[in-house]
Amino acid sequence: MKKRLFPLLLALLFTLSACGGAGSGDASSASAAVGDMPTDTNGWAESADTGGGSADFSAVRQNAKLILRADLTLETQDFDATSADLEKLTAETGGYIESSSLSGDKGSRSAYYTLRIPQEKFETFYAQLGDRAHVVYSSRSSEDITEQYTDIETRLATLQTKHERLLALLDQAGKMEDIISLENALADCEYEIDSLTGSKRHYDDLVGFSTFSVTLDEVQTLTATPEGSGFGAQLTQAAKTGTRGLVDSVRALILGIVMFWPVVLLLAAGGGAAVVITKKRRKKREAEWAAQAAQPLVPPEKDEKK
Repeated sequence: MKKRLFPLLLALLFTLSACGGAGSGDASSASAAVGDMPTDTNGWAESADTGGGSADFSAVRQNAKLILRADLTLETQDFDATSADLEKLTAETGGYIESSSLSGDKGSRSAYYTLRIPQEKFETFYAQLGDRAHVVYSSRSSEDITEQYTDIETRLATLQTKHERLLALLDQAGKMEDIISLENALADCEYEIDSLTGSKRHYDDLVGFSTFSVTLDEVQTLTATPEGSGFGAQLTQAAKTGTRGLVDSVRALILGIVMFWPVVLLLAAGGGAAVVITKKRRKKREAEWAAQAAQPLVPPEKDEKK
């Protein structure tokens, strides 16, 4: 009995091993197929795991040409460290600084950046800016240029076909006037091709790299942001703003006094001298009035009749 069961068990084990190997092969093939899927050269492909519950617009972006823009106003109490961190973050993200400028004196400086960030890193970079500095204002927008981009591609394909036909006709031309006419047509066609290619390249740059307009302000006290939209939140915000305004006014007054102390000293000295002179004049007038009051009244003499 055991001799009969052994071949059956061996055959069953072999069958199960074969099934497992086939399953592994199918899984490997599926993984390879996913890994070999092409990605969009303009950075439309995004991970399905967005994290944090944020919306995932990757499906829309794969089927459209969108120019993404963001505008932020940031505040910091450590201007040098934050500006350096901002530039480092831009480089780590794979972007670059298109332009930057700096204004103001130390303690109240402002930096203005135009940053170009890869489109697939837009959401990540947008969130990281809020972690690196205090966000006072932020907005973002998108522009769909799919129609314009498709039109350029269609016109380029038509012009390429026309260019090839003109070259074929030029090879067959025998008359000088035909050659000159075809060469002029080729020159015009090549000019249009170059112009449309430049426009397409410009669109590719705008789509591939989103634009961030960032203003970084150096402040002593961070601006309070409202926590909610109700009356209580607005009342709290108004109280914080009023308190901060009072503190800033007192600080500005003290700094102004220290900055213009010679003028303040001269004004104080002039005011003190004016008070002393006024007191002396008042005392002098009071003394004169007292002296006049102390003199005896003399009755007027009567005229004697002659």
